[in-house]
Amino acid sequence: MLINILQETVNTLEKLISLTKEDIENIKFAKHESVFNNMKPKEELAEKFAELKTRIDRELVKRNRPLNEIFSKEEEVLFEEFKRKLLEFNSLHKRFAKLALSVTNFYNTLMNQIQQKQQVNYDETFSNSKLKLKA
Repeated sequence: MLINILQETVNTLEKLISLTKEDIENIKFAKHESVFNNMKPKEELAEKFAELKTRIDRELVKRNRPLNEIFSKEEEVLFEEFKRKLLEFNSLHKRFAKLALSVTNFYNTLMNQIQQKQQVNYDETFSNSKLKLKA
């Protein structure tokens, strides 16, 4: 039972890793629509991961054995793979988040400059100028 849950969890993490790598590349090439399209599948995978992790926790609690006896050899191998994949996803997700934040900040700054939140008063701008229009 635990073997199946661990394998499904590893597969879910691999899908999350793949989508996150894809998102990182898409941000680099300004393919933002593709990033937005991946949001829903990533959310669904994250929910599935949370549910699987809860199932792993429940299964381990049911065993009620000393820590060194809790896993079979095969389960231990899968659990180690699970931990490696989780660390890889965590690292990639941090990288993606930094890129996304940078793009958001750039976009917001650009929009503020375009909109120029402070209105330009042309009377003050040209009051000391030698370029006055004559009618």
